[in-house]
Amino acid sequence: MCLAIPMRIAVIDGAMATIEAGGLRQRASLLLVPAAAVGDYVLVHAGCAISVLGEDDARQTLELLAEIAAAEAESADGEGDDGDDERRGGR
Repeated sequence: MCLAIPMRIAVIDGAMATIEAGGLRQRASLLLVPAAAVGDYVLVHAGCAISVLGEDDARQTLELLAEIAAAEAESADGEGDDGDDERRGGR
């Protein structure tokens, strides 16, 4: 499965940009989105911005990803500890 993450363009230097989201800063190619500008949100996959998206869409996507991460962390914390050993063929 592939996942593209919304990130905001902080700086553009030629065909490369410094992008950021959630405290993470990295570089990404803008060759596929030459019209992107500083302040725009772009979907980033494998070091390349692949499309520009609106701020509302970016924020909604980031919120959903945060909810998924929180649910995964909660699931991992409680894994195997629901007290229902009989259902799983346990003791």
